[in-house]
Amino acid sequence: MNNIRNHIYLAAMLHDIGKFYQRADTGSVATSKFLTAYCKDESAFCPLYKGKFSHKHVLWTAQFIEDFQSVFKNLLGSEHSDLSDRNNLMNLAAGHHLQSQQLSDLGRIIKEADCLSSGMDREESIAFVDDQDENNWDAFKKKRMTPILQTIAQDVKEWWHLPVCKMTLNKNIFPRASFDDAPDYKKLWEEFVGEFKFIQANTYHAFSETLLNLLYKYTTNIPSSTINFPDISLYDHLKTTAALAVCIYDIKQSGETPKDQFLLIGADFSGIQPYIYDIVSKHAGKNLKGRSFFLRILSDAVVRYLLKQLNLYQANVIYNSGGGFYLLAPNTSTVRERLQEAITQIENLFFKSFSTSLYVAIDKVPLSNDALMHRNGESLGKVWGELFLKRDKKKQCRYSSLMNDNYDAFFSPFSIGGDTKRDVISGDEFGKDEQSFSESGLGPLKAGTKDQIYMGKVLREYDVMVVSEEKLPYWNDRHPIEPAGLGFFYYFLKRSDLNKMKAELRASADKVSVVTPNGELGNCDFLGRIDGVNNIYSLDFYGGNELISKHVPSFEQMCEKHDSKNSEGNYFQRLGVLRMDVDNLGSIFQKGISPERATLSRYAALSRSFDFFFSGYLNDIWRNTASEKSLIIYSGGDDVFIVGSWEVTIKIAKRIKQDFSEFTCCNPSFTISGGIAIVDSKFPIMKGAELSADEEYNAKEHLCCGSSKNSVSFLGMALNWENEYLVVEQLKDQLVDMHVKGLLP
Repeated sequence: MNNIRNHIYLAAMLHDIGKFYQRADTGSVATSKFLTAYCKDESAFCPLYKGKFSHKHVLWTAQFIEDFQSVFKNLLGSEHSDLSDRNNLMNLAAGHHLQSQQLSDLGRIIKEADCLSSGMDREESIAFVDDQDENNWDAFKKKRMTPILQTIAQDVKEWWHLPVCKMTLNKNIFPRASFDDAPDYKKLWEEFVGEFKFIQANTYHAFSETLLNLLYKYTTNIPSSTINFPDISLYDHLKTTAALAVCIYDIKQSGETPKDQFLLIGADFSGIQPYIYDIVSKHAGKNLKGRSFFLRILSDAVVRYLLKQLNLYQANVIYNSGGGFYLLAPNTSTVRERLQEAITQIENLFFKSFSTSLYVAIDKVPLSNDALMHRNGESLGKVWGELFLKRDKKKQCRYSSLMNDNYDAFFSPFSIGGDTKRDVISGDEFGKDEQSFSESGLGPLKAGTKDQIYMGKVLREYDVMVVSEEKLPYWNDRHPIEPAGLGFFYYFLKRSDLNKMKAELRASADKVSVVTPNGELGNCDFLGRIDGVNNIYSLDFYGGNELISKHVPSFEQMCEKHDSKNSEGNYFQRLGVLRMDVDNLGSIFQKGISPERATLSRYAALSRSFDFFFSGYLNDIWRNTASEKSLIIYSGGDDVFIVGSWEVTIKIAKRIKQDFSEFTCCNPSFTISGGIAIVDSKFPIMKGAELSADEEYNAKEHLCCGSSKNSVSFLGMALNWENEYLVVEQLKDQLVDMHVKGLLP
């Protein structure tokens, strides 16, 4: 069989799709209106336990593959049609609960990956409660998923649950304490299948990676298990199983027997804050948004580069947002060597592009089966903590490996005296023979600054971001961005641009990714309207893209206030610079999940939850608060940076705090602090960012009722959100009311 590795990846990704399909059915195995006679054969796919067949969801996995046999046959070739082959897609995907001796070598890989993803030995913990009782066969359909955020470090008296729905960037997807209706799996399944049919790919790579994104849209709020505590989504389980299966296959192919089968690779960018805010020109507004977004695609390019060098898939990306990412890789000598080569190359390219202003610390730690299964004293939390320490230690001595061979580049000035040439916006010194550019009437500019100004303009108008591993000749009239020279080119386009290039896109098979930010108006649609066969289609969250108006107001315009009753316009017109982030997030990742529950899928879900809120949902807060008077400069990971009219930033900060509390099910483990600098609209934004950082620090250090953090600070005064802010706000409202009524001098 050709493409065995790709075949395993796809089979692992589909292995539990039957759980979704089964819940959409109207009958049990015997009365199902979906299962054909062949797929009702429990002996073919279900394990036998105490005289009964269990794990019957695998029958619907087999049925899904049979339903779309024409799609898979076109993708896989003639191998798919041979039902007697234990390595065909149906048998690999649906047979993962059979006893090991019943499986092929490839089947045992998927079985092992499924166990490691779940953190349990399936053969020692077979249960068949949820679909065995013919008299109460549909009880499992009524169970909803508990948010991972509610389970962190607390005793819960009443569990909240998530609605069974597809991904949207609004409150409809938030957890709730109760629901009026039962979950409607049937409707959700029909919507999923409707979009599944739009995947136009006949190559493994394009099909599987697009499918992964479709599963993200539809299965993040579906519990993977209704037998055990339902806090792991079907999406996270399918994704991590696929990643683990590929790693296990690579290890077996290498012939090596490492003590620890896997590598956990972590990266963290340093210098992000100074890089974004260190702008000396009065034209900072032209560059700030593009500068922030450039860092986002820079991180994306580093991840894509590592995936390419290590021959990994998107499912191997556990998390990528907020200036950091984590990957899962096989622990083979080839991967370790390639990783070190890739790190060296990335450091060289970063130094060439950014000098010492930006750095990405990339390191690895071994990850054992015992840690994934939380046994023999090992846990994933300990491994995660070890990686944190290694990565942070590397940040303390950045570029040390390059200094011996590049002494002059680090310690000698490029030019001396009055001949020094600097970028008009960033103030960075030009290197010897470095070319200068101009953009929008500004210059001299470094190449990176020029690109960032360009991005600041196109971000207001683009529909899709096309990422290619090479320059695309059919868009020679467009200006692609290649972050740090890593070999990935980012095009910002309208959807109509794609429709004009259907034939050309088809010729770029497997080399082009079409990324839709947030979907249209936050509905997360990314598939179905583009006819580019064998391109990868995906969804990405981006804070601040959904502009109500194509005109981005200047800082001065944000602060303007008009009132016919006040012709003199003597209002308090100031700019608010808001910065917020989650308190104690590092500790939450290292200690928040108890060792016996620390699985790869739970860590993935924890990371994904923050990315959804800060990169995605924050758009809804901004859009419904005061989008015409503010601008999201950066939002991702757990950080927020927003500028706007001073009173608007206070309003947004309060809304972020309220919605974050609701999103985390009022879990006291999750608090958020922020600082707002109130400055003149012409005040240097770099200095404004520093002042807001001081205010944020003031909030983090604030003590109230014996607890620190969980506060907001502005005008030099920190207020605890729960015990002080509301009191002060109420007093403010009373004073305003008295003033309006003329009761105050």
